[in-house]
Amino acid sequence: MTLARIACTLTAAALLCAAPAATAAVHDPAAVRVMSYNIRFDGPSDNPLWSERRQPMADQIAFLDPDLLGLQEALPHQVDFLAGQLPGHDHYGLGRDDGVSGESAALFWRRERYERVRAETLWCSPTPTVPSKGWDAAYPRTVTRVVLKDRRDGRLLDVRNTHFDHVGVVAREQCAALIVAMEPVEVDGGRADIVLMGDFNTGPATAPYERIVASGLRDARAASAIVFGPAGTFNAFDIARDNEGVAIDHIFVGPGFHVERFAVPTDSFGGRVISDHFPVVADVVPGF
Repeated sequence: MTLARIACTLTAAALLCAAPAATAAVHDPAAVRVMSYNIRFDGPSDNPLWSERRQPMADQIAFLDPDLLGLQEALPHQVDFLAGQLPGHDHYGLGRDDGVSGESAALFWRRERYERVRAETLWCSPTPTVPSKGWDAAYPRTVTRVVLKDRRDGRLLDVRNTHFDHVGVVAREQCAALIVAMEPVEVDGGRADIVLMGDFNTGPATAPYERIVASGLRDARAASAIVFGPAGTFNAFDIARDNEGVAIDHIFVGPGFHVERFAVPTDSFGGRVISDHFPVVADVVPGF
């Protein structure tokens, strides 16, 4: 589904509604909709519970209709549920604990548009190819990487999804270093364009963030002329909260993309937010 086919709604206004004439973007049908979402693990004391919020979440994702979707804090049964609700998407992601169990930074992609070329999971640690915890991190942290080929034009995407540690200052910096050291994939002479997304547990003007943008990747929010939604992305299950205006969830894109628009949708059901993070969504156009 393209933007042109979706009606305007309050919670996705930047993506779906007309902007002022001076700044309004003309939607490019080649655009890629990227969505990053910390869905919050299935916590038994959460309010609302996963059993209450999972269907509103699935409906929200289906409405926003991303081509690429990165989840964080996704336990296996949560991934399975959302996969069942998104039959047009394939997915990949390994549990952070041992490569099977635990939370994952799962990636979903639209099957009709993309063919999977390769996939891997790296751990943010001195031994990234084996399940492990690094430096001062409280938990094992991963980077999920999927290389996709656009079935329409053969363009390659190197898509990376991650969840940085919430405690480890050194671990966040080292995980950023690991990501920017990953060389873009080349297949049959074609070089992949990079999309990086995730819950980075850190905002702009911090060392991990600055390391990422210094590598040539751009913050999609900062690069977009049309931006909608609160500045902050963590809400602690409080719809009125936006983490004092500090975004910790980000989408970064390589120089091969133009960012059409960016939004932080704040959907709720009965006044209750769907996760303790708001998702972030960007429409990016390849070929620039």
